[in-house]
Amino acid sequence: MTGYIRPTAQLRRITGPGASSVKYDILTALLVTAARGDPVDSRLALRLSLVITARFNWRTGTFAVGQKEIARMWGVTERTAKREMAELRRRGWITVSVPAARGRVTQHAIQLPAVLRATMPHWSAVGPDFFARMSDAPEPEREGEGAANVVPLHRDPLPLPAEDGTGWSLAAERLRAQDPATYNAWFAPLQPVDLESGILTLMAPNRFQADYVRTHYHTRLLAAVVTENHSIREVQITVAAP
Repeated sequence: MTGYIRPTAQLRRITGPGASSVKYDILTALLVTAARGDPVDSRLALRLSLVITARFNWRTGTFAVGQKEIARMWGVTERTAKREMAELRRRGWITVSVPAARGRVTQHAIQLPAVLRATMPHWSAVGPDFFARMSDAPEPEREGEGAANVVPLHRDPLPLPAEDGTGWSLAAERLRAQDPATYNAWFAPLQPVDLESGILTLMAPNRFQADYVRTHYHTRLLAAVVTENHSIREVQITVAAP
């Protein structure tokens, strides 16, 4: 499933109390991609950030802006604006929700899960707190906070997997540092099987383990993997043969 991530806590709270900070997080993810991404990603992320800031309806998840107005905002020709909008649609960042009709411009929906998936490799550049917030991981403790009162309840973290060229070893190290107990219980048993066409396949020891990680930790897992290997676009979890 190219460009797919499960809805994070951010996407579940884009309206109502606290929505303003969530919107800033989404824009931050786009802008850090504009600053650090490859030339095409950077350009598209910056242009979509401007559309979101100027014309996006957060309640409906849509914007309706004519091609001429988009070209003026972006400082490009209408032909270039048309080409850029087509590329945003091709990547799945936006989709047509209401086609153009006489007297009415096309209404587009922004597919925030796909957009955030594209920005994942750059989350850690903003800071560990931002990365944790966006990936539904525990936020790191600030120095001196809580350390004196911590009572260890879990065994020491399990060893990291050997480096195999997929980036899984580095991702596992990141996951272990975030939350040793969760790493021990859910991530350490996963074994890399294959990396092909940008899809990393991990094998779980049983179906329950696989289903639980998919349901509860997919975004955290994918964010860690993508951060360490930018060529990966998805993680699949299989089950060991009986």
